[in-house]
Amino acid sequence: MYNICMINDVYLLIPVYNEELKLKKVINSLKPHFKNIVVVNDGSTDSTQDIIDNLEVINIKHLLNLGQGAAISTGINFIKDEAEAKALVTFDADGQHSVDDALNFANEIISCEEDVIFGSRFIKHKENIPAFKRFILKFVTIVTNRLTKMKLTDSHNGLKAFKSSCLEKIVIDIDGFAFESQIINLVSKSNLKYKEMPTNTIYTEYSMKKGQKLRNGLIILEDLFKSTKSK
Repeated sequence: MYNICMINDVYLLIPVYNEELKLKKVINSLKPHFKNIVVVNDGSTDSTQDIIDNLEVINIKHLLNLGQGAAISTGINFIKDEAEAKALVTFDADGQHSVDDALNFANEIISCEEDVIFGSRFIKHKENIPAFKRFILKFVTIVTNRLTKMKLTDSHNGLKAFKSSCLEKIVIDIDGFAFESQIINLVSKSNLKYKEMPTNTIYTEYSMKKGQKLRNGLIILEDLFKSTKSK
């Protein structure tokens, strides 16, 4: 179990699109531990914004749904200008990430020598991943590693940590799911130090409906191939 402590200098970044069913619970579980929670509402059409307005978080709004990559990019651009922020941790809004992992990543990114920490579902707890999703993730990761010359076990985990000092090099211009692979490519091209840490991802029927599909995996690889060849 995690200890009750307030982290002031690591900002939590949460991209949100139509998460009225889970968002309040997710935010309330994090608020005792993180002073600065940045929620980027990516053009939600349900009651998500009404919920955010009552949660006392830093809220940034997209008027239209631009994609998760755009939401992460908006959040990074905001946080990198915050003098108090020494690092940031990205966290999904659908309830599949744990507070324990967020705290572990926040504490580690401050103390370690690496610039970036990637979350991995395959170091531990890989039995939590449904079989077909495991196949998609492994396939995308193998191709991503080949194209970016990286050595990761999981290329599309929403839980990551970045030192603020490296954020100027994380310039995302892919709006959709493939932004995850673009981040990996940017880390490789910029020679940033990185490592992986395990995450205990809990899949539910709700999170699976909102998650990655095989078609999305193919689109990700197409976008990644274009980005690695053009930069």
